[in-house]
Amino acid sequence: MVGGLLVRLIGQFCILVGLLFAILGIGLWGVGADITLPAGEMWFKIDGSSLSIFQSFVQRYIHPEPWDVLVVPLLLRPVWEAISIIVVFLALLGGGLVSLGRRRRSTLR
Repeated sequence: MVGGLLVRLIGQFCILVGLLFAILGIGLWGVGADITLPAGEMWFKIDGSSLSIFQSFVQRYIHPEPWDVLVVPLLLRPVWEAISIIVVFLALLGGGLVSLGRRRRSTLR
């Protein structure tokens, strides 16, 4: 029962982060930012030091491979496309985890 609750909370957190990314994308578009620029270039323009910190964190504490295989191709895509991919991924992951964490009702009587 506690495990299901934890899985649901992680799923809801993923959905919340996905919504925040959607708001970020809409906000960038709303202020007139060039959302056709590569995502990495936009991130560097906004806050280059956080991009370096994120790269160091992923390569040092997770593994160097995800940076090269997942993050770099995402940073090379246009901003609108990268944000869309992140939002869809987090929505699917969060929805799956919320669904997985629900207690199933027994149909046997």
